[in-house]
Amino acid sequence: MKEIHYLERPDNRDLRQIPGDYGLPLIGNVLSLTANPLKFCDEHFHRYGAISRFAMGPSHMVLALGPENARELHLDVGKNFSSAKGLGHFESLIGGSLIMKDFEEHRFQRRLMQTAFKKSSMDSYVENINAISTNTLHPLYGAGEFQLQGHARSTLLEIAAQTFTGVTGQGREGTRLKTAFEEFIDGFNFIFEVNLPGFKYRRSLRAKKYIAAFIGELIADKRHNNDKDILAYFCRERDEGGEYYSDCDIVENFVVLLFAAQDTTTASLVNACYELGRHPQWQQRMREEARALGKDSIEQEDLDALPSFDMVFNETQRLHSSVPLFPRRSINPCELSGMEIPADTLLMNAITYNHVMPGWWKEPQRFDPERFGRGEHKQHPFLFHPFGGGAHKCIGMHFAKIVFCSFMYHLITGHEIKLRPGYDPDWHYLPMPKPKDNLPMRLAPVN
Repeated sequence: MKEIHYLERPDNRDLRQIPGDYGLPLIGNVLSLTANPLKFCDEHFHRYGAISRFAMGPSHMVLALGPENARELHLDVGKNFSSAKGLGHFESLIGGSLIMKDFEEHRFQRRLMQTAFKKSSMDSYVENINAISTNTLHPLYGAGEFQLQGHARSTLLEIAAQTFTGVTGQGREGTRLKTAFEEFIDGFNFIFEVNLPGFKYRRSLRAKKYIAAFIGELIADKRHNNDKDILAYFCRERDEGGEYYSDCDIVENFVVLLFAAQDTTTASLVNACYELGRHPQWQQRMREEARALGKDSIEQEDLDALPSFDMVFNETQRLHSSVPLFPRRSINPCELSGMEIPADTLLMNAITYNHVMPGWWKEPQRFDPERFGRGEHKQHPFLFHPFGGGAHKCIGMHFAKIVFCSFMYHLITGHEIKLRPGYDPDWHYLPMPKPKDNLPMRLAPVN
C-alpha cells in the first residue's frame, strides 16, 4: 500500500495519553487562550507541566512550553515538524507564502528574498524610513493627546508602500490599501472559515485579492527597471535554474511580508511607547544617546551607538511578543519533554510565555531593558526568540529594528512621551498584543 504523504494526512486528534483539557464544546479553549494567552499558558504549565493538550475549535493540539521545546521545534534537526501543516488553519489566506513551506520548498522560496534584505539593499531604504518617520511625527508635536496606534500604523504603511513597492501610500489608493491591510489582518482571528457577508474571514479574503491585484500590476515593469525597492528585488531574483520566480510566488510572499512588516512593527512601537511612558528614565537614556550622535537622521552604522534603543526594543519584545505563538505539526512520532507525541499532531510553542517563564528570568514581569546588558537572555539559545529560529527565522528582523530605531530616534530626541496619570489599559493579545484603546498619549517638548 502506497504511503500517504504527510501533507495529505489528516490531523491526529487522539491525545488521550497527554494531560490537559479541551475546554468548551465546539470552540474548545479559544476564549481563554485569546483573552490572555500568557495566563492560559501559565495555568497549563503549573497544572499539567511543559506538555499538555488543548483545543482550538475543532483542532486538538499539544501545548509544548519552554525554551527546550522551542529549540526542538525551531531547529528541527530531524526534519519532523511541518510549518505548512502547523499553519494549515490559515492556508486560504497565506498558503502560497514562505512561512507555509517546509524543507527544500522553504529554502527555494527563501532565496526569493535574499537580495532584498542584504545590508547593501537595506542601506537604500533608510532615507525613506527617516523621512516618513519625521513627516508622521511632526504634526503630533505639541498637538495634545492622540492615539499612537493609528499614526504608527499609517507610518508603517507609508514605509511599506515606498520602501517595498516604490509607490506612495498617500491619496485614495493609499487609503484603500490601508483599509485592505486592516481587513486582511483582522481576518486572522477566525475560528471557522465562514465565507459569508458580514464575517471577518470573508473580508480578509476579499482584501487579499485586492492587495494581490495591486502588487501583480507592478511585477512586469519591476522585472526590467533599476528600482531599488523590495518588490523590484523580488521581481529580478532568479532561482537556482536561472529562471524568474513566478508572479504567484512573488505576490503570495509579498502579501505576507507587508503584513509582517507593518503590523508586527506597529505593535513594537506602540508597546515600547507604553513602557517608556511608564519609565521616563529610559526615555532620558535614549535621548542622551540620540543627541550624542548629533544627526538629523540615522543610518544602519549608527545603531551600535544606540545601545539603549536595542535594549528597549528587546525588552519590549520580551514583555509584548509581536508573534506570541508559533505552531508546527509532527510528521512522525517523536518525544518532547519526555512525552510521546503521535505523528500528525498539531503543536504550539508560546514565545510569549518563554519570555517570562518562571525560573529563568529575574522579576520576569518587570520592565528592565538592562537585563539584556547583563546577558540574562543568554541562559538558553531559545529563551528569547522573538524572531523565531532555525530555517524559519524571520528574514526581516534587521529591517524591523531599523524602522523601530528610526521612528524612536525622531520621536525621543526632542520630546517626552506622556501617558495619562495612572494609565492601566486593557489589552488585545492576538494576533499581536496592543492596548485596546490604541495608546492615548501626548508628546511634550524637552530642552
